[in-house]
Amino acid sequence: MACAQPIPRFRAEDVRPHGSAEPRPLLPGLLTWIFGTDLADSPGCTAKNASDPATYKTELCGSRVLVGGIEARLIAVMPGQINLVLPAQPWANQMVDVQVVRQGKASAVVPVHFGDNRPVLSLPEPAFAGMPVWVRVEKPWGKGWLRYPFDTAPWNTGPGVLEVRSQGRDLPMLSLLPFVLPNLGWMMSLPGEVPQKYLHRLPLHLVFPMDRPGTYEVRYTEYSPHWEVPLQSAWTPIEIQPAPPPPRPAMLQPQAPAPPRDTVELLAHFLPSLLSQRDEPALRLLAPYLDSRDPLVSRYAAYALNYFDARLLEKVVPGRKPMRNVRI
Repeated sequence: MACAQPIPRFRAEDVRPHGSAEPRPLLPGLLTWIFGTDLADSPGCTAKNASDPATYKTELCGSRVLVGGIEARLIAVMPGQINLVLPAQPWANQMVDVQVVRQGKASAVVPVHFGDNRPVLSLPEPAFAGMPVWVRVEKPWGKGWLRYPFDTAPWNTGPGVLEVRSQGRDLPMLSLLPFVLPNLGWMMSLPGEVPQKYLHRLPLHLVFPMDRPGTYEVRYTEYSPHWEVPLQSAWTPIEIQPAPPPPRPAMLQPQAPAPPRDTVELLAHFLPSLLSQRDEPALRLLAPYLDSRDPLVSRYAAYALNYFDARLLEKVVPGRKPMRNVRI
């Protein structure tokens, strides 16, 4: 007498984006894997061509996966793992049922979390007028990640564009800067990894004049030649508080520690934060970096001169002109 076919088993935390070592919110159309037991007959099988989505089937070796009642396209099925592409349905911020069916035997229905298929903006820390304003940009899984700086031009926000409005009106960008089109893929190399605390954020104060307290709305739009539709956040309110006394960054205080020497620390945090101040003390602190032996630092400082008034430049760094030939 033949043994009864075992029932497939898996947990919600076993359904996660392909490549993720831990559970994350899913997205429609995302390449996903499911881990469990008895998900398919041994040894399993794969699509005719795993690199060609046109060959993916809704059933492989007698196994199917239902997501919200819709059959997913399968890439590979094995007893302990299934690789699939989630249906392209408009699921967002909700629980969706997932079920594995093997040779007619269905697993329990397992609700899994689908997240927001757009960037989410926030302030990683309180922001004050006339001081550094960093906006955190959390992109959906599989849509890449942000690392500032993208280039030695301080205002370069890479493939994304920031917009700001106040009281329903668009806030104009800083007028002194030679802006360029979004960078659609190129990112300069750095001599080391950017610390985790500096990832997924952009310096709003280097693109817009964030010198007045109040409630602002910010939107992030990212373009890619591989996407039919740009990746765009919702308009997100942020609060800029009045600057506390004394209204100066810590690095400009007399008791401040020596500036960092590390290139990554300088470019990812210290210098862009310094540029929230566009006065003589800030320029004098920036000036030595114009002659840095590190070409990344010296170019960044040369572009940073664009933030300062011409008369102040002539007083502090006579004869030095802001770098304007921005690369795209």
